[in-house]
Order: sequence, then C-alpha cells, then structure tokens
Amino acid sequence: MRPDFQPWTPERMQPRSPWSPGGTELQVPLTSLWLVGALLSLMGLGIAIRLLWFQIGPNWELARRDLDRTVARQWRYYTVPRGVIVDRNGTLLAGNRFVYQLDVVPAGIRDPKKVAESLAEVLGMDERYLLRVLTLDAQVVMVAPRLTKEQREKLFKVLNTWYKQDEEEAPIDVKNWDIFRLTPKLERVYPYGDLASNVLGFVSQRDDVEVVGGYMIPEVGNFGLEGYYQSWLYQPPVREVVAYDPFSAPPESVRLPEDAPALVLTLDAAIQAMAEDILEQALETYRARRGVILVLRPKTGEILAMAMAPRPNLSDYDDVLRFLREFEGEGWNWAVSHAYEPGSVLKPLILSIALETDTIEPDFVYEDTGLEQPCGGIAPVRNWDWSAHGTQDLVGCLALSLNTCFANIARRIPRSTLLHYLEAYGFGNLTGVDVDAEVNGLISVNTCVDHSRVGFGHAISVTPLQLAAAMAALANGGRYMRPYLVAYRFEDGEWVPVGRPEIMRQVISEETARLVSRFLAQALKADSYKNAVVPGYTLAGKTGTALNPGDPEDLLDATMVGWGPVGDPQFLVLVWLEDPKEQDGWASLTAAPVFREVVQRLVVMLGVPPDRPVGEQAAQAVGAGP
Repeated sequence: MRPDFQPWTPERMQPRSPWSPGGTELQVPLTSLWLVGALLSLMGLGIAIRLLWFQIGPNWELARRDLDRTVARQWRYYTVPRGVIVDRNGTLLAGNRFVYQLDVVPAGIRDPKKVAESLAEVLGMDERYLLRVLTLDAQVVMVAPRLTKEQREKLFKVLNTWYKQDEEEAPIDVKNWDIFRLTPKLERVYPYGDLASNVLGFVSQRDDVEVVGGYMIPEVGNFGLEGYYQSWLYQPPVREVVAYDPFSAPPESVRLPEDAPALVLTLDAAIQAMAEDILEQALETYRARRGVILVLRPKTGEILAMAMAPRPNLSDYDDVLRFLREFEGEGWNWAVSHAYEPGSVLKPLILSIALETDTIEPDFVYEDTGLEQPCGGIAPVRNWDWSAHGTQDLVGCLALSLNTCFANIARRIPRSTLLHYLEAYGFGNLTGVDVDAEVNGLISVNTCVDHSRVGFGHAISVTPLQLAAAMAALANGGRYMRPYLVAYRFEDGEWVPVGRPEIMRQVISEETARLVSRFLAQALKADSYKNAVVPGYTLAGKTGTALNPGDPEDLLDATMVGWGPVGDPQFLVLVWLEDPKEQDGWASLTAAPVFREVVQRLVVMLGVPPDRPVGEQAAQAVGAGP
C-alpha cells in the first residue's frame, strides 16, 4: 500500500513528545539542525569520492575518455558545405547538394522480401542486394549512402503506409519508429559533368568516415584543384547534441556557416568548352590517342582554358574509375602530369638563347648539307625530310625547320649556359600552377649527343604547360610570367587575391625577343604551313613533330604553339596531339589546323580585332617545319 504522505509545513519541524499525549514541545534550535545536516552531507560526499577513487583509481584520463565516448554517442554531425569553385565569370563548376544516407535496423523487419521489393522500386536498387543486406546479422546496416530528396519523399510515403497497417499485416514492427534512419549529408556536385574535369579533380565519395586530427573527414579531394586546395575547401562538420529522431532535423534547418569558401578561377567556362569540343573532334579526325589544348594570356600568365581529351565525367563516379583504370600511371591532367620530347617547336627558344648570349650574330649563315656530325660519327643529325637545303640564314633555318642547323647552333652554346637558360625558361622545374600532381620534366646536356639533340627539341622532356609558359615569355618580351589558375578565394566574408600577374624573371632581353619574332614573321615563305594562318591576324608560332622512343609504342607527338597579335599579344594557344595516325602524324598537318580553328573562334570570344588587312600575308609569323 502506498504510504500517505502529508504535506510539509514549518510546524512539523517541532515534533510532540512521545512520552505524553499532551506532551511538552522539544526545544531544538534550528541552527543546530543545520549544522548536523551539513556535517552529514559532508560525510556522504567524502564516502562517495572515496568509492569513486577505489573504482577508477588515479587514472583520470581514462575516465575522461570513457566519458567522451559516452557523450559522443549523443552528438549528431552535419557536414558543412565544401568550398565552391567558379570560373572568372561566376559560372559554378563545383558545388554541393543535399543527399541522405539510409540506415536500417534489421531486427525491425518482419518480412524482408516484401521490404526489399518495395525499396528496390522506390530507390532503383537491386532487389537481391537489398534482401541480402536486410537479412544481415547486425544491429544497423547501411542500405544506401546517398538518396536524393525525391527518393526520400517516396520512401516516406511507403513508410507512412506501413505504419498505418495493423501489426499482423505490416512487413515491419509498427511499434518501432527507429527502423529506418535517414541522415542528411552534403555531396559534391559538378553541374557540367566533364567540363574542365581534368582541372577540377574530384572528391572521393566515401561511404565511411575517416577521423583525422579529431575531425570527421567524409570527403577527400583528389587531383586538380580539389586535391591542391583540399585543406582549404574542406570544412569540419557542425556538431549538435540531439535525441535521435529519424524523421527530424532536415538539412535545410541546420545552422551552417554563412560564408562558405569559394575559389574564383582564371578559366573562362565558354573558352574551356570551345577548346574541349575542338579537341574531341581533332582526336576523331586525326585518330589521335589523346590531346591537350591550352589558352593563356602571355602578359599576365592567366590560364583561360586547359582542355584535355579524353576526360572523365565527374557526375558519373563509375566513369571516373574507368578513366583511372584506362590511363593508369599516366596522370590525371596531362597538361601538367605528362612530360614528352617536344621536337622542333623548341627551336625558337634555342635561337633566342644563342642570340642573347652572342653565340651567333643575327646575320648567321649555315651551309646545310643534309647531315651534321657534331660528335664525330656518333649519332649523326639529319633533317626531317632527309634533304640538303644549301646556304640558309636564320630565317631559312626556321622556315625549313632544319635539325642540322639547330644542332650546330646548340653545340656552339656552352653546356652550362644552355642549361642555365633552359632552366630560366622553366624547364626541369615545376611551374607552380595551383593543381595537384605536376611533374617537372628533365633536361640532359651532359653528353655531346644530348647537347646537340636538345637544339631540335630532344634530350629534354617538357609538359605542355611548361612549353606554353616558356613560349609566352618569348611572346612577352622575354618576361617569364608564372602561370596560374586561381585568381581569388572567398573566406571569412572577404575576397583574398591568390594569383596575380607576377614577373618571375627576365629570361632574355626584349630586343632579342622582338628579333626572334621578326625572324618568325619572315619565315612565312613556307607555304606548307598555311594551315595555321588566320586571315587578318599576325601570328607567331612553331610546330614540332617528335618520335618519343621512351613511350611503350614509340608514339608520335605533334605540337603547335602560337600567339598573337605579334605586336600586342593577347593570347597564346598550345595544341598537343599524341600519336595522330592521319597525315603521317606531322604537326603541320594535324596540330596546326587545330590551332587555327581555336584562334578563329578565340579572337571573336575575346573581342580581339584584326591587326592587318584580311588579304595581307606578308607579315604573318608562322614558322615552318614538321
């Protein structure tokens, strides 16, 4: 029987004497009672502390960790939006969207077959896989790592129907509201799929959660900008203490940081898309294995486009994995991760070094016999057409792209001097561009053979970006500008400049740079390179075709680099095609037409007006050669 408690009143603090019905009131001072109560409380506290000491001993750190683990089970984590990436005009290239992870408690499933059948229809998943997962001997299983909002709403309708059924008819335990758990989280999204995918990189879609430095790391950037800026784009999750409710706390209501970080690129999405479309068509037309197109501003180092084909679709994770398997070991972004022997396209740079160091004079004359033996009978040098061209000045050597002439010039330059200037042009070193996994290439001038071969673009390996940056220095009066992709980043509510025009060094004098450009202009005599001419514009450039014996199948590399207008360069375009099988692979017949098509569309997009009458050809500066 429940005791009959009487309400407390102050009078009850003065009890009647048990010895007399009428009794005499006991006179007990209140102060004494308080002192006794305080003493008893202190004794109880001391006993409790002593018992706690006996239980855990002096290892307070262990007790603290146990407490942390207990409390951690009550935290709910909300992923914070990863920093977005936009082009120079604000076009979103990489953003975020909400998805939901679906976990299920198998013990609450009464009819796994029926539940699997319904979930397969709603989620678009394999019924056999769902049945296997729902019958696992586990407390909780993950059924789907990322459901869309639409799938979430469909699932709610199905669950609502089940929970309204009688207990005997429902395929789940209707008394248990903790069977289906939906956890909101953020997922990386690329609105344009494969646009600039080689520049952006991708975020690993982890179904587990890695703990690094005390923080949950559910996503890791790989390659490109995502990898290079991983520590900056990623933000630690927000934590809240909540009682678990699988149908509460939609992600839209979570208090997230107001100012998510952002990267603003120098890329122009429209120019990038144009270059990618032209490159894809070129691979098909010339049956090339792969290729790269770069568009830079020579005066600033800004990269307007860094196109690559083939490339993965970042919206399709399976396609990303397929790409990685197909090109395993070949890098993610070939503009910075693939180094190759460029061939004749390097000749203008060799000429600039020889003129800058007074190794030769501008009126240099070479007698071409079709054969040059700079190292005696070892590794003789022949022209690309195996012909002799007689007496030639420097314009003729450029126009006919004579290997013999430039092997002779290279051998005249002291090895240490040649190496110094090649390194000043950026070869053998990283450009420092802000993407992940860049390689530095190699230079070899240690032997007589390599010393001569570097004159026509062999015994040296370069990346497409290294080559473009070096030629941009020649176009920009000898000033080497650091190429960069990120212009600004937004953090803490402010725009912070990241990249800006920066003169790294003066490689050659402006006078020498102008002289080489003039020689290139006069080299227009070679009609075989009319494929690169754009009517109305004075362009400088050079082609190069090289057989790379280091490749598994001795692949050909066809390259064209050009800029314009020569008097006031507004752009530089590089085209690289690997192993084109049409037109015998010659760059003048493959890379040059691609270069022309890019420039024809680029001058319109950039608003660059013609610098000479459309019918005028004499001032055109496209060097001849293979």
